[in-house]
Amino acid sequence: MQNHQVIYDANNKPLFVVIPYDDEYKRAFRIEPSRGAMSTTYEIPLAISLPNAGAGATLDLPRFVEYWVRCGIQSLPINKRAKPLRDFEGRERFSLEALIRICFISEPYRNTMQAVNEVTDQLVKTGLFREIRFNQAQLLPGQIFDRERAISQAQIQPYSRTVNCLEIVYEEAVEFCKQHPIPKEKKIDSQWFNRDRP
Repeated sequence: MQNHQVIYDANNKPLFVVIPYDDEYKRAFRIEPSRGAMSTTYEIPLAISLPNAGAGATLDLPRFVEYWVRCGIQSLPINKRAKPLRDFEGRERFSLEALIRICFISEPYRNTMQAVNEVTDQLVKTGLFREIRFNQAQLLPGQIFDRERAISQAQIQPYSRTVNCLEIVYEEAVEFCKQHPIPKEKKIDSQWFNRDRP
């Protein structure tokens, strides 16, 4: 049974055909639209799954975004590495990989690569971040964060080439933080990268 509808113009010529999404649509176009394509809105999740950090491990997105906004971080190298965290040096310590390992996962998984494509893809999908290429971490100019102090303490050193980085979409992130305030005791320590190595 066909249940499509034809819409005609004033001269009774067909203009449009409305086909309900069912087997008839699938037969007509031989495709199945993705849920993302059919959805007009995307609700930003409050947690990002960390597949290499144990069952149910997640990155708390409001805490993560609040840290970037509060500290004036514009971008961080992704720096996905399989090596042990204790072997991270200089610029590797101030990266997405190190941030996730130190601030969001338990000790047994800290030597496991965390900033895998699945994680960065989820972060980009929120619309709060995008992937770009820089040769080092970047700080937002004019923010409260003390740039000189941050550069010396975080040992922000340039790479010899451009690398994949995660960059914040600042205006969207600020709005997200307003909608999801973080209690002071749950905020990420702005000096997390200087913590003693495990």
